[in-house]
Amino acid sequence: MKRLIALIMTLVMCFSLAACTKAPAQEEKKADTITIKDMMDREVEVPANTKENTVGATYGVATPFFTTLGISDRVLACNFKNKSFFRIVDKTIIGAEDIGNTELDAEALAALAPSIYICKGKPQDYDKIEAATKLGIPTLTISSEDPDEVMYCYEMLGKAFGVEERATEIVNYMKAELTNIDELAATIPEEERVTAMCMGSELGRVAGDDMLQTIMLKRVGAKTVVDDVAEDRWWVNVGVEDVFSRNPEYLFVTSSNVLDYKVAELYEDSSWSAMTAIKNHNVYVIPAKFDSWDMPGPGYILAMYFMMHCMYPDVIPTDMLQEKVDYFYEFLYGATITGEDIGYEF
Repeated sequence: MKRLIALIMTLVMCFSLAACTKAPAQEEKKADTITIKDMMDREVEVPANTKENTVGATYGVATPFFTTLGISDRVLACNFKNKSFFRIVDKTIIGAEDIGNTELDAEALAALAPSIYICKGKPQDYDKIEAATKLGIPTLTISSEDPDEVMYCYEMLGKAFGVEERATEIVNYMKAELTNIDELAATIPEEERVTAMCMGSELGRVAGDDMLQTIMLKRVGAKTVVDDVAEDRWWVNVGVEDVFSRNPEYLFVTSSNVLDYKVAELYEDSSWSAMTAIKNHNVYVIPAKFDSWDMPGPGYILAMYFMMHCMYPDVIPTDMLQEKVDYFYEFLYGATITGEDIGYEF
């Protein structure tokens, strides 16, 4: 009996020791990573030494976030909506490699081996997430299709790359500007609010009710005419006749580089002459040629001020708009940017 008791005691001690020696290992493993919720609500484990994390991205929308957060030297690969703009504001990031856009070059990703991979996170991107996972590279998906998403994207990336303080500065700036915009829009009497819509890179292709361009128009005091149009946050080809029937008082045009028409052509085309926006010469291309303000990302702040200026110049006069533009580029990019530099005028 004594021998049996001794054996049991020995076994208990062995299990206790095993548990004690295992706990620190588990804690150490846990300390190697931190958990970040990405923009698909996925819980993603990324390396805990965030200030040294590097990144590779196939989604061009992510690039201005990298620059404005000040982590360009850690960007191993990315895409550019317009490389000319970044040649002006961020020469470091211009040297980043290319690992694909529509398709991911898994071999290139493996060769660069960034700490974190970033993609958009739409159904067509699931294979990219899977490929990165097989390589042992954690994936963060991003979206910036409305102001709240833009701000969360900054917070998420700030945490992932150890630049929380800068991310907070940017978010606070955006919150202050949005508050200012809301207060200005509130001064516009209901009976003076105009109808508006945004047309895309092709005639008859419009921003639906769920797109950033329409969200911005509503927030700056416009009555949008696309409440019945939506296609998973994507441009919708409703056709030219449909655009005519909606007859907006103001027509905004995206600043996409692939625009296949010119505003001057619309004014000269007799088939467009009946539209109120055409008759009153209220068709505006959203700036800027080399930094599209209406694309997902931080530039939405400037697009909102520009739209309000066009529709309600008494609320946002030209000098106020220029001040907002100047401060935006100085604060976010640390650069003095002119209209000639990036292609805007108002």
